[in-house]
Amino acid sequence: MAPACFSAFELLLLKSRYQPDTASLLLLAWVFVNKRVALAEDRRYLEVLANGYRHSPDLDTLLAVASADLSAIQLAAEVLLRERVDAQSHPFLRRAIGLATSDGAPSLRNHYILRFLADLSGVTPDEFARLFREVTGRALMAPGDPSRHVYWQDKATEAPDAAAGDATPRKQPAWQRWRRRVLSARSRRRRQRREREQLRQQARQQREEMLRQARQREETRRRDEARREQAQRREEARRQEQARREDSQRQEEAHRRQRAHQERTHQRERTRQQTAGERPPHYRVRLALQVLELDESASRIEIKRAYRRLAQRHHPDRFHGQGDLRVALASQRFQRIKNAYDYLMTTV
Repeated sequence: MAPACFSAFELLLLKSRYQPDTASLLLLAWVFVNKRVALAEDRRYLEVLANGYRHSPDLDTLLAVASADLSAIQLAAEVLLRERVDAQSHPFLRRAIGLATSDGAPSLRNHYILRFLADLSGVTPDEFARLFREVTGRALMAPGDPSRHVYWQDKATEAPDAAAGDATPRKQPAWQRWRRRVLSARSRRRRQRREREQLRQQARQQREEMLRQARQREETRRRDEARREQAQRREEARRQEQARREDSQRQEEAHRRQRAHQERTHQRERTRQQTAGERPPHYRVRLALQVLELDESASRIEIKRAYRRLAQRHHPDRFHGQGDLRVALASQRFQRIKNAYDYLMTTV
């Protein structure tokens, strides 16, 4: 980063113990350099003030600044305006009036400088006229108006003509130099105002461009978020639909397997029934059916009925008292009926 560049007066303000004193000394030096005749006693008076303000080594610098740098004069006026203290005596303004009138009536420049300092100090025109009379002992005279073109024509008429045979260029009158400096300062201020306006316009355009870019970035971010949310919703809907399809497929597969199992079971039952109907019964089945006095087409219900009937008929308890032989034969017959019944119930 480049170091900051300060003017000579700004450096004096930075190291000053009390900035209003430094600003007052510069404005008094401004009055001194604009006198018609700079007296030695005026210089000594400024040296005394500079010594009191601890600026003795800086007096020459202040005089040079007062002669050439109007921006420093403006800065000093701003410092005094910021630190202005209302007082009845107005010591600063009295010093400026005494310095400007030490050689007689103030110069044209000092006429306006004193009025500027009076306005800076918050003094009304009537009060300034009273202070002027108190300090100088004479009334304040109104100067000519330099803003009028007739004023400069009169000054040009009053200025002595250069000698016809003198080849050496003659020094410009003070009023012309003052006018040139005023016009130069005005043009410089106008240029500075234009530059400041351009800088403000550029800064405003930069801020607008930054705001526009920020809005674009925000809109882009919102669009991206909206697209991401929409994509997430689509993905979630797709997953839910896929889950529903998978559940439906699993249910259909379970139903299909159940139907296939039922069909296989029915098929086996039909096959077994067909096989049982086509194949002749086993000889033991035929023998058991003969014992129960049934044919080969007897059902399980008929087998149970036949067993109950024959069991009641051939039970050994019915032959009790008819002899042991008869009871033994009845027991053997009942046992054959029971064995046939048990075999048929486990087979048919």
